[in-house]
Amino acid sequence: MINLKNKSIVVTGGTKGIGVEITKSFLKQNAQVYVLARQKPKKIIQAKGNKAIFIECDIRNIQSLDSAVKEINALSKSIDVLINNAGGAPMASALTASNKFHEAIIDLNLSAPLNVSQRFAKIMMKQKTVSNIINISSVTATRPTPGSAAYGAAKGGLVNLTKTLAVEWAPKIKVNSIIVGYIETENSILHYGSKKEINKIAKTIPMKRMGKPEDIANACLFFSSQLADWITGSALEVHGGGEKPTYLDVAKPK
Repeated sequence: MINLKNKSIVVTGGTKGIGVEITKSFLKQNAQVYVLARQKPKKIIQAKGNKAIFIECDIRNIQSLDSAVKEINALSKSIDVLINNAGGAPMASALTASNKFHEAIIDLNLSAPLNVSQRFAKIMMKQKTVSNIINISSVTATRPTPGSAAYGAAKGGLVNLTKTLAVEWAPKIKVNSIIVGYIETENSILHYGSKKEINKIAKTIPMKRMGKPEDIANACLFFSSQLADWITGSALEVHGGGEKPTYLDVAKPK
């Protein structure tokens, strides 16, 4: 049911972290993958003998984005899947962070995915087949996250944007989102402090482990396959069961 051979996939931020694993997962399915990022990866991203095509692009810059879309459109006969993966934000106090900081975070995590989706949707609408757009959101979209006010608001907006575009662009384009939980990547040590701290966090997750980039990649494959033919406008939570209620740590139910 997962047959993506010769399908054209676009992944923003597809050169590191979760993005590179998403890229590899589609290469393993013999799809043609274009990765959009500001910096070229240190080595060619490849899997199963298939190589990703790197397109230099700053998705926050309209001219850069338009140039990348034009280049991909010239290289490929169709655009079958777009994965809006690029995003992120450093921790910052909502009280002291500058307006410029807040605007930059919202631009990267909400405005840019909308602009990217709009441009590729114009191509997808002219195609005979049904296409897919997958937005990578975060658990910060659904619960308070002190230190990530602008980021959480943007990711929450991305989930709402997903639902709106799913209705507006149906039935030609299916639009879904993935609410990502705690994922262990090559940069986890920098974010969480140490392997010991990562293990402590893992114990708070019902599945007793941090997520792997492959877990998110598998969800992307699902949404892109025939298994998800009638699924659009959804927000799939991939978080190992989420977080248990805090009261369980202090209360003693009878």
